[in-house]
Amino acid sequence: MGRFNQDTATFLKNDSFHDGKVVSINILNQENGEAKDPTAIKMVIEHYSGGTYEIQWTHVRKFFMDYDITRNVFEDAPHKIVFGGRRGLDEWGYDELLPLSKKKLQHEILLFSRTTIVIHCSNVKIRKIKA
Repeated sequence: MGRFNQDTATFLKNDSFHDGKVVSINILNQENGEAKDPTAIKMVIEHYSGGTYEIQWTHVRKFFMDYDITRNVFEDAPHKIVFGGRRGLDEWGYDELLPLSKKKLQHEILLFSRTTIVIHCSNVKIRKIKA
């Protein structure tokens, strides 16, 4: 059995979030005194094709995000923030999903705003929430 459910595996094989707009990021701490690694992260992305997707990382062990709007500048104008900062996090650039161990994954995401997101987790699920 693979690491991903069928919808997630199909998406990862055939598609990407490149040029998708990051709409929201939610960190959920579902601590109940029993579950190991109870933190989950959900991100909603407007896909470049027009649909909206949710990606969820569960059993998160590490979450790092280095958002700094002042780094999102034009190459030829190093002190001018792209679009005056109105695009915020900006769009999804590239990502890499790698195994850390038999049970853990690392997902590294680079946004066009020069933000890096790193997540260590046990599970990644992608689902379409709006056509």
